[in-house]
Amino acid sequence: MFRLLRIELTKSTSYYVFWGMAALNLMALAGLYWGIQPFIDDKLADASRNSPIPIPAISLYNFPEIWHNLSFMAGSRFFLMFPALVIILLVTNEYSFRTIRQNVIDGLSRTEFFLGKLYLSVFIALFLSLFLLINGFLLGIIHSADVSSVAILSKIHFIAAYFLEVLAFCSLAMMIGFLVPKSIFALGILFVYAVIAEPIATHFVGESYKQFFPLYAMSGVIDVPNSSLMKLFGVQFKDYIDWALVLITLGWTVVFNLISLWIVRKKNL
Repeated sequence: MFRLLRIELTKSTSYYVFWGMAALNLMALAGLYWGIQPFIDDKLADASRNSPIPIPAISLYNFPEIWHNLSFMAGSRFFLMFPALVIILLVTNEYSFRTIRQNVIDGLSRTEFFLGKLYLSVFIALFLSLFLLINGFLLGIIHSADVSSVAILSKIHFIAAYFLEVLAFCSLAMMIGFLVPKSIFALGILFVYAVIAEPIATHFVGESYKQFFPLYAMSGVIDVPNSSLMKLFGVQFKDYIDWALVLITLGWTVVFNLISLWIVRKKNL
């Protein structure tokens, strides 16, 4: 495992686009984590001046709710696109530069080649989850009145749900990259499916069938966090992880990776 991951990291870190996308991703996430509360405070202050009723303050950084709040925002499709684009570019470049053929000639089996990409996806998901954990911990320590271990740890499992979302989305991207080894077309297919095709499809199917669509299931694992403003208007969202959608997302992740493995084994290099 570590040998294959080391090979993938060596190839990835020599690719300037990898560093550029990684930097953009981390800067965007850091800006989200540290800037969302001041932004909301400013908007609520403006709204309160023109509202006949007092608008309650919203604190996103209190333990334990911070884990739900940050993981929900970081798991949006906009932010998931960053690691997915990296995976697609790394996969399609293997075909464009014929490095996949060279790897096989040098003794790497097709299965090992696929596993290397899978381990890289797991590594990226772990790294982003750790980045969320560190930022969330610092923000929570700074802003929370209760910093006991119970408060800190009681909802930290939302980070595991975020890890699953990143891995599932990267697995979808990897499958598309193996299926369509031209980067521009693979990126276009991912964008069209994520932004247009599946949202339209889920709009026309029954409510009970929506949960079986891959991106719908991924986005539903972590629901919109409940806040004092939502409660004021009588709106309630799930403040827990939907384990049925976790299982569906896990199932799709396995399917995406099995398809990728089948393509790697059968495709002409």
